[in-house]
Amino acid sequence: MSHAPSPSIRVRPPPGPVDAELSPPGSKSLTNRALILAALATGRSTLRGCLDSDDTRAMLAAIARFGLAHELHNNATTVTLTGNGGPPSQLADPTRPIDVATAGTAARFLTAVLAASPLTALVDGSPRMRERPMEGLLRALRDQGAQIRCLAADDLLPFEISGARLRGGEIRLPRPPSSQFISALILAAALADAPTHIVLEQGTPARPYVDMTLATLRDFGGDARWHDHNTITITPAPLRARDYTIEPDASAASYLLAIPAIFGGRVTVPALGSRSIQGDAAFCQVLARMGAAVEQTPDQTTVTGTGRLEGATLDLADMPDMTLTAAVLALHARGRSEIHNVEVLRHHESDRLAAAATELRKLGATVQELPGGLIIDPPLTPTRDVAIDTYLDHRMAMAFSLAGHLEIRDPACVTKTFPRYFDVLRQLGMIAA
Repeated sequence: MSHAPSPSIRVRPPPGPVDAELSPPGSKSLTNRALILAALATGRSTLRGCLDSDDTRAMLAAIARFGLAHELHNNATTVTLTGNGGPPSQLADPTRPIDVATAGTAARFLTAVLAASPLTALVDGSPRMRERPMEGLLRALRDQGAQIRCLAADDLLPFEISGARLRGGEIRLPRPPSSQFISALILAAALADAPTHIVLEQGTPARPYVDMTLATLRDFGGDARWHDHNTITITPAPLRARDYTIEPDASAASYLLAIPAIFGGRVTVPALGSRSIQGDAAFCQVLARMGAAVEQTPDQTTVTGTGRLEGATLDLADMPDMTLTAAVLALHARGRSEIHNVEVLRHHESDRLAAAATELRKLGATVQELPGGLIIDPPLTPTRDVAIDTYLDHRMAMAFSLAGHLEIRDPACVTKTFPRYFDVLRQLGMIAA
């Protein structure tokens, strides 16, 4: 699968202080969780506020292969979907692989659901997705009774899954490389023959994403909760269709809220506040620590620039996707910033720590790359008019668009999660002619 890069785009700071109410699209993480749960539920669900992007289209395309009817309305932000009342029981064109493209959520969630289904299916993805870890997830699903045969490298995509009635019981996991492994096993356990206890021997990265999976599963009638700090108990229960509203994407909101922190002015993101179930909604606390003025109510977040950002030492273990936004904030701050406990980023759409270090150095920063973080000493003024490589990674494109006067290569990679991102910047006067 070759990729033809999209034409570069030139970005710049806004022409003056921003004063805007900006709404990112729906949460990718919640959209893909709600889609798969609606597919497993009995009845017809209506999902509102969905993200229409490459990742969610990969999930919908797979669900369509299961023979489950869905309709799209309101520019594909409303999805009506009739579920199967259990795991998928048919697969159209079974010799053709289910293509998860670059979507980690689709890859891990669909693998787990197929492992619990009376089907044999092929699963494949993009070249980068073929490199991303699957081993601990595949081992756990095999131990539960599924047969999974890797067709190229061991424990990586592509593979063939022959599903089974999963047995339940205890699953013990060392610290997985992604919280998506745990979320996937929670979904599989909801379809098992008996209750499942997932024991996390060394915790999990990005724990709020696991909490999001538990909350969403319960919203659809499932029974899953923390038994103690490192044990999750899932008891199989019938899933029920429902009307479900998806929050704006907190990860996408981070770029919009960083604009006034860096360049001045004020941005409000409505419908995303302290009651959000997305861990990344707490990123405004990082903005506050670095010097921005932040006001967050249960239902909205407003950031006002103060004209001064200070470096900070940040533990982003619970919100690793915020690392690139924080790194670009550090570029504009006074003094050193440190970001720690995000080794999970080595295995995302790019090796985000290596990529960030490379591009920050182009902008004049001195960067020390740690196994699980970055130490950033900013330049007095970021270097202008450099070309930023985005590594087929939507978060690299969005975060580094806030770095100053520069060129973003292959900006269309943002279609993975925020297709209109550069349109929003254009409205703010941040796209150079």
